[in-house]
Amino acid sequence: MVVLVVSGMRRAALGALVAVCLSACVMGGQVRMGPVAKMLKPQPDLCGAAALIDVVGQPFTLLADHQLVGPLRILWPGQEITDEVVPNRLNAEVTNDQLILRLSCG
Repeated sequence: MVVLVVSGMRRAALGALVAVCLSACVMGGQVRMGPVAKMLKPQPDLCGAAALIDVVGQPFTLLADHQLVGPLRILWPGQEITDEVVPNRLNAEVTNDQLILRLSCG
């Protein structure tokens, strides 16, 4: 059983924390977190990343002009992510200037 003591935490932040805890429980507690470079393993192109190669180096907002196969995850410098893989999810690694560095699936 997990008991949370919340003092001054916003309801949305608490909801996000609960969602992360529940997803870890559902997945057997095997979700790990770490830097993007270590957590993104090469995946087959089930998200259509290869078809979007022309947006690399451009502002990530250009992705809104494209029909994506699945969900989109924007990954900022220094951000940590889970090792959860969603095969049709497009990962867009961006710079602090909001330019796309890399596109990958997972």
